[in-house]
Amino acid sequence: MAAFTFYLALFSALAVWLYSRFSAKYPSPNAAVFNALLWAALWTFFEWARGTFMTGFAWLGLGDVLVDSPFANLLPWLGSHGALFVLILLGHLLVSLVLGRQSRTALVFGALVAGTVGLIQLPTPTQSAGILPVAGVQTNVDQSIKFDPDLIVFNMQKAFALGDVAKQQLADQGGLLVFPETVNPLVWTDTPVEWQTRFRDFATPNHTTVIMGSAIQEGPRYFNSIVMFQGDEPLEDLEVPKTRHDKRHLVPFGEFIPLGFKWFVAMLNMPMGEFTSGTGPLQPFMVQGNALASTVCYEDIFSGEFAQLVANSTQEPTVFVNLSNLAWFGQSWALDQHAQMGRTRSAEHRKPGLRVTNTGLSGLVDEKGRWVEKAMPGQALVWSGQIEGRLGQTFFAKWGDRLWFSIWGAVLLLLCVREWRLKAYNRAH
Repeated sequence: MAAFTFYLALFSALAVWLYSRFSAKYPSPNAAVFNALLWAALWTFFEWARGTFMTGFAWLGLGDVLVDSPFANLLPWLGSHGALFVLILLGHLLVSLVLGRQSRTALVFGALVAGTVGLIQLPTPTQSAGILPVAGVQTNVDQSIKFDPDLIVFNMQKAFALGDVAKQQLADQGGLLVFPETVNPLVWTDTPVEWQTRFRDFATPNHTTVIMGSAIQEGPRYFNSIVMFQGDEPLEDLEVPKTRHDKRHLVPFGEFIPLGFKWFVAMLNMPMGEFTSGTGPLQPFMVQGNALASTVCYEDIFSGEFAQLVANSTQEPTVFVNLSNLAWFGQSWALDQHAQMGRTRSAEHRKPGLRVTNTGLSGLVDEKGRWVEKAMPGQALVWSGQIEGRLGQTFFAKWGDRLWFSIWGAVLLLLCVREWRLKAYNRAH
């Protein structure tokens, strides 16, 4: 844990050290603007790097907090790192203005404020893809008993009883019934046939669709998957379900073993510790005219990677769906943090979100990332509501992380030009 903390601290330390090394030391308007650009670029780049290298640790990204701020409308234009770049730039210029009180800095700061306010006011039009009724099952099974052989039957009976309640709530209008990630603690091929058919039979053809999480074995490979049932699947198709999303971004130590750490995972005695990553373009689940882009657990916290996943899908998604098991974190702030990052993805793409977890937070989010329906965490319950899918791509959805690299590249070019001019000046004098 100490080594891990040291590794994460390196990214912030590198940002500070590089700023100290390359920032302009003499007070002038040009130096103030250059330093602001450099600091904003360094901080956002190394925050992206922390969420990318070594499979990425993107928790506590400052850009994700903007979804609950007056600057939330920057997200569909610039994404989390781009919006954060603008705010850090403004903050640095404001400090320079207060300390230096130079008129040119004031002009640059005023122009940027005006541009930011204008961008916030610009609409990001999308159109409705139809209303989808939803019922979510929150099983609330503690992680300490989830894989206990003596309690698996009891936990599954609990999940099925909640599923019956959810199906009853959708009896009149139909819609989507959702169970959380790995609601089935067994590998699907080891699951009794009566349990497999039980999950399938929660669905009704042309009326109610079911999606649920389970580990899937396909030959020698194992996948952490979201499976969809429409109620008319024959028994032979239940053996290895084909209509599913396989998790792509796996958790180190939890879902795959990093090189050289097999001893560590063996010591933890973790079940299902070596999965295979899903491949190919994202294939949204089609439910009542809506295309559901599904992610498992923390797949939705990586902004650029998520944007690429959505852009490369076989059909434009209208709703984002995330199935998680956050019981590892108890009732800590991790539940709110993960939900906030998922809500930021909705705000970036202007797509509503559906979050179904084992212990919370579960509920519905609108296309601006605001809670519409929020279930109480830490309770076994069924919640329901309606979600309106949206069609249309935001500016950020079209560009993805290429937008950020364009910004960082421009600042890097500016830095190179400045360093070249400084060396030329030093040689001349």
